[in-house]
Amino acid sequence: MVANARGLTLSWRIGVAHYDSDPAFAALLEQVRANLDTLDEIAFFETVTHHLYIPLDEFAQRTALLARRVAEMKEAGVRSVGINVLTTIGHINEAWDYMPKLPFQPMVGHDGAISNGCACPSTPEFREYVRAKYTLVAEAKPDFVWVDDDIRMNNHGVAFGCFCPTCLAILAEATGIAWHREALVAALNAPERGDIRKTWVEQNSRTIESLMAGVASAIHAVDPNIATGLMTAGPGDLYCGADLQSWLAALKATKLRPGGGFYADATPIQMVGKALDVGYGARLAARTCGIADCQYELENFPYQKLKKSVTAFLDECTLSLATGCTGIAFNMLPMWTAPYSDCAAFLPGIRKMRPVWERLVAHAGALPTVGLWPAWHPKLAERRDLRAGEAWLGSFNHNTAPYTLAEIGIPLSIDGPELATVLAGREVEAFDEADLRSILSRGVLMDTSTLDILTRRGLGDLTGVRIARRIDNGAMERFTDELLNGEHAGQIRDARIEFWGDARGMADILEPVTDGVQMLATLEDYFRREQGPCLSLFENELGGRVAVLGYAQWIFLQSVAKRGQLQNIADWITRGTLPARIEEPTPVIPFVRLDDDRSRGAIVLLNAGLDPVEKLTVNVRAADVPAYRLTPDGPAEIAQETSYGGWSVELADLAPWEVAILLIGESEAVR
Repeated sequence: MVANARGLTLSWRIGVAHYDSDPAFAALLEQVRANLDTLDEIAFFETVTHHLYIPLDEFAQRTALLARRVAEMKEAGVRSVGINVLTTIGHINEAWDYMPKLPFQPMVGHDGAISNGCACPSTPEFREYVRAKYTLVAEAKPDFVWVDDDIRMNNHGVAFGCFCPTCLAILAEATGIAWHREALVAALNAPERGDIRKTWVEQNSRTIESLMAGVASAIHAVDPNIATGLMTAGPGDLYCGADLQSWLAALKATKLRPGGGFYADATPIQMVGKALDVGYGARLAARTCGIADCQYELENFPYQKLKKSVTAFLDECTLSLATGCTGIAFNMLPMWTAPYSDCAAFLPGIRKMRPVWERLVAHAGALPTVGLWPAWHPKLAERRDLRAGEAWLGSFNHNTAPYTLAEIGIPLSIDGPELATVLAGREVEAFDEADLRSILSRGVLMDTSTLDILTRRGLGDLTGVRIARRIDNGAMERFTDELLNGEHAGQIRDARIEFWGDARGMADILEPVTDGVQMLATLEDYFRREQGPCLSLFENELGGRVAVLGYAQWIFLQSVAKRGQLQNIADWITRGTLPARIEEPTPVIPFVRLDDDRSRGAIVLLNAGLDPVEKLTVNVRAADVPAYRLTPDGPAEIAQETSYGGWSVELADLAPWEVAILLIGESEAVR
């Protein structure tokens, strides 16, 4: 494979300390020259602190130095060299005691707190500073400019912004009401004021959109050929409407780095959550904006070798490519200067894995993910119901509880509900009736918090059941003798629901509201006295197959019995089209990409356990095409056996936290 020929981009992010002196830059160049085969891009940070304001005369000196470093790095053989603007609004309150104070309006929180280092992004004075700053950056002649992930309206040294006079005046113009901060906060927290919540979220989104348009204008006035890219804080940026499509368009972006955090491998399973989180942004950008350069940030902050193993380092990179990214931005160099001992161990692994990543991206990088979709909606913040006693600010995070399904071998999708949807908690409040009817016409797996909301919205009949009674302690689940429970009929699952905090909604008795409901489990108390059914299956009038989980829906699913039951349910709601099913009860997590006719794709398998997996049988629902095991030595065709709905392959001796990659079908990447 030719480096970068089919879309993979490997990038290094370079801190100020590595280029602000000639000796430091010489040491950096030595490292770069030794690794030119493993990198395509260099991105220089323009500042060392997350504090926003640097006087423009000082900043001009920095960009003059950057102009030299950009040119010198290209002379050294790096294909593409750019600048990563770390601070546009400002990230946090940092180093404010000795950095210059903001000469324009700081960010003001909902509680009246004032940021020491982050600005209101709406004032004319700030916008002029940003224009001048990005003009200087563009004059350094980079190939591209990254806009870092401080482009948001929350977590800027204040929890939620901006409630300054300028932002309140903008809201007043939109609503015809003169707002004071306290009155606005009270309105935002009033259950009946969904109108003002919607207006406020839209204002936040438009603020970012116009800021990005100004950044693009400043850069492209200098050179329209400079590429631009946006970094986000993840799918949870709901306070600003998560309007990624509009922000990317305003920036005229051709690059995206979707956000998320996995900084150390003390809890390595967290890399799976990050891979899914960044996948939402990557796939959305690809579908709506055609952005092909989507880079995962390999983030080792604060860059200490013993915080992350080489195994975890390489695993998370591979998983990011499995969920939609097409490149990796390595944020791994020391925060300050050489020696490079804290990152040296990772470099041979990158070199070894580069051909694997290239083939994976070339073969499947443009294909959708396939599996159960954990529902996500960008308008959750403005649409969700506010109940009595709740505060709106801070109460609208994306529900990632269903990610645990991946840990028991159920493939998840971040592309949408085409195959089946998982509805958890109150995420459903963001969807209108037409969306919900469409979702309910396919396969659905839901908890009883969702069922309660659907019932109140008049859609409960499409689930087949209602909540008859709620138990908040001392309950366990027993599997019935229904066919989908198989050999696990009669087994008990006890999650000790009261051990983990508020157990409301964790043990709900279900009652059919129509004929044709199957019950796969019942609730019992600890003296084995039956309380009523708690897990239902129902095929509704729209043709959708709906499973309702009434007991400990997203915790302690890792028993052999529960894993088998939920895999059978996933098969049932998808009418036997779940793209992959792992037979053995192992902690192997599948990530699946397939084209529409399932004749081409990839399956990435992660052994997320500390024991080796001696035998792994993967049943694949795909076309009758060859399959290849991809390793650093290249792809090797693997034997296939006919199985129900497709074919199966057998793998052996998957080491702890090892990744195995299967390529399905033919392409240049497997030749």
